[in-house]
Amino acid sequence: MSEFYSDEIDVTREEKTRNPISFVWRGREYKIKEVIAFWPDFSFPKSGAKRKRWWQRRHRNYYRVLTEEEEVFDIYFDRGSKKEAWILYTKLD
Repeated sequence: MSEFYSDEIDVTREEKTRNPISFVWRGREYKIKEVIAFWPDFSFPKSGAKRKRWWQRRHRNYYRVLTEEEEVFDIYFDRGSKKEAWILYTKLD
């Protein structure tokens, strides 16, 4: 079972690889033990636009992470928005 949030989070990234190493969500810091999976998303949002253009695509990098507390989250970096942001998307059981 998954819980969906889509909350903005603060992320600390590893300098060399740029992978996330910790994040703060709702005032609590979560240290990342492992990046389980990574995938980019360049799909088009579900909208009524008939003609799809490249700039309408999503530009997200998703990470499935395991925290030191053995919790699993899907987070993503949204590069396509005017303000780049990290989002906690789901908490997985």
